[in-house]
Amino acid sequence: MYVGDVSSSYNVQHAPVGAFASFTLGSHHRRGGFASQVGRPGQSNLYIGYREGESDLCCLPYFEATHDPSTVPFGVTLERPKRPRRVFDDRDIRRELGWASDTIRAGRLTLTIFSPFGPIPDPRTAPAAEVALRSCPAVLARLELDNTGGTEPLTGFFALDAASLRDLESTSDGRLIGVAHGRRWGFASRPEPGVRAFQAFSIENAFDGSADRLFRLGKVGGLLVEVPPGARREVWIALGFHDAGVITTGIEARYAYTRHHRGLEEVLSFALDHREALLREAAQRDEELSRAPLSPPQKWLLAQATHGYFGSTQWLDTALEDGAPPAPLWNVNEGEYEMMNTFDLAIDHLFFELRYAPWAVRNVLDLYVDRYSYRDGVKRPGAPGELLPGGVSFTHDMGVSNHFSPPGYSSYERPNLDAACFSYMTYEQLTNWICCAGVYVARTGDEGFLARHRGLLAELLTSLLHRDAPEPDARGGVMALDSSRCGAGAEITTYDSLDHSLGRARSNLYLAGKSWASYVILAHLLERCGDAALAAEASAASRKAARAITSAFHEPSGYIPALLDGSCTSAIIPAIEGLLYPHAMGLLSSDAAEGEHGELLRVLRRHLQAVLKPGLCLFPEGGWKLSSSSDNSWMSKIALCQHIARALLKVEEPDAGRHDEAHVRWQIEGSGYWAFSDQMQRGVPVGSRYYPRGVTAILWLDEPSPAPGAKGR
Repeated sequence: MYVGDVSSSYNVQHAPVGAFASFTLGSHHRRGGFASQVGRPGQSNLYIGYREGESDLCCLPYFEATHDPSTVPFGVTLERPKRPRRVFDDRDIRRELGWASDTIRAGRLTLTIFSPFGPIPDPRTAPAAEVALRSCPAVLARLELDNTGGTEPLTGFFALDAASLRDLESTSDGRLIGVAHGRRWGFASRPEPGVRAFQAFSIENAFDGSADRLFRLGKVGGLLVEVPPGARREVWIALGFHDAGVITTGIEARYAYTRHHRGLEEVLSFALDHREALLREAAQRDEELSRAPLSPPQKWLLAQATHGYFGSTQWLDTALEDGAPPAPLWNVNEGEYEMMNTFDLAIDHLFFELRYAPWAVRNVLDLYVDRYSYRDGVKRPGAPGELLPGGVSFTHDMGVSNHFSPPGYSSYERPNLDAACFSYMTYEQLTNWICCAGVYVARTGDEGFLARHRGLLAELLTSLLHRDAPEPDARGGVMALDSSRCGAGAEITTYDSLDHSLGRARSNLYLAGKSWASYVILAHLLERCGDAALAAEASAASRKAARAITSAFHEPSGYIPALLDGSCTSAIIPAIEGLLYPHAMGLLSSDAAEGEHGELLRVLRRHLQAVLKPGLCLFPEGGWKLSSSSDNSWMSKIALCQHIARALLKVEEPDAGRHDEAHVRWQIEGSGYWAFSDQMQRGVPVGSRYYPRGVTAILWLDEPSPAPGAKGR
């Protein structure tokens, strides 16, 4: 995995599948550790290291040195520790990030944390044993200590500080050695000679000679591991979470794992007992990414993004009554914002989830139809009071912070905002459902899903057409009218924090591409359902949308302006984004330049070649710039558009390696504390931190391998 001239100081979310929980570490001189049900890193100082004989404590730099360990509660002052800590610095640490592992080496210590993932079974049909294994809310750590060249005993430690610590030995009948925070999280190993748990006022006090290692008033706790001279030792540690009972409101749901793991002690024991199976899965993922024909920076970016994705996932069961079986509910929280199943993210998670959990895609799409769809009217700009027929669409999200919002409403959208953040995204969410559903059906062949929503397809087409113009002869193929839900305001796109080059929805080039894609997909699905007349209407609308895009090409500048009405002439990369969905369905191939959509592909290829230059859509250091008029660029969308450029448009990046290296630096030097961040302003995160959306990079694995002897990406 990527090891270069970059710092080892960056956080990684080590997260089990579906628990909305992470053990985060890696950012130097910052807190981390366990965090559950929040979109941020943990708040513990982590003490991981060793002591050789009676010498200094050698620690990894994962704590803030802001406290005096000689001062403790109750007004008592203990003797100041005689030996200081020696903290490894960046030059001492070697780090390797895998797709499902993270290995840190310093001095005599090697720490590897494994975050296994693989196909997530459909809980409606999978055996209970498989669901229990895949949903277990724990990750594994291996602490290796090398004292083969030593002449004195070596004592390793893995510890942290936190409130409400307790030991696990007394509550597990001695089957676990470790500490926990209440009933919610903890870490433990199996009992073995030379391994013991401790609690103390500081990590130094764990070495004060006391025979009682469990001083339960202490706020620092963990494991001590003895290694005799000339020996090497490894200890396996399970790091687990457990949140019991109903954890959401609006829709009452509990974690699916609670059906199989009744408490924290059970989680930790299960993970340790099934260590070999979990490690095999982690090794498979690491090997899969290692063999992929990607550059080292690309592999690192995909690995870091994947860790971030799982840290935001929730695999839930709705809390049904009357003896009915629980119904699965999949949710991905929006990183630091904690919005639930945000549709702008769901469409970007689509390809990762179709690879590992296609049932989750269906689950989210069905919930949008059943609870988070609505019907509206539309209005012309500058015509207050006029209400025209609209149609069906979907909300921006399903709620926030474990609270499902009321049916038909999101936590985000508000009226009377003029194309500004928090306005409605009615048109974009309409296209998002269509594109997700089309790709889902194409990739899974789920005829039951298609039949169930057959009537909805006609409504979706009508809704798209009404948002263009009420009169068929006046329609130009793209959005021209705003939802009545906007009140006196106007709609926006997912690029809400950018300027009007991407933020405003009406006449937006990016959204025009998704309009075209939606019509192409509806034509295909309607034809598949036997509705030939409606399919023909959708196909005709797709041709209008394509003409609206291609006719706006501006020869003097060599690209299409960001707003098709000419009010903003910025250059934007996401003009090509809509191409992805028909391409992923097999409706648009790289040799389609001579077919029905040939002119659109040729024009968008020219557009991308023109804008992908310094001064327009490249930053000076090589990172991609989504809009020439905004320094706000999003990693998830960059990865997605890079895939389209290579796999479909065949646009060669003149210095692809330099671009990806710049994006790695954004994540490490800019976003080190916040793990994977999406929204970067000149390489520094300004929002969308601790974020799941970067798994769009999974698309890179769908690209053809470079020809033998060709220069790699």
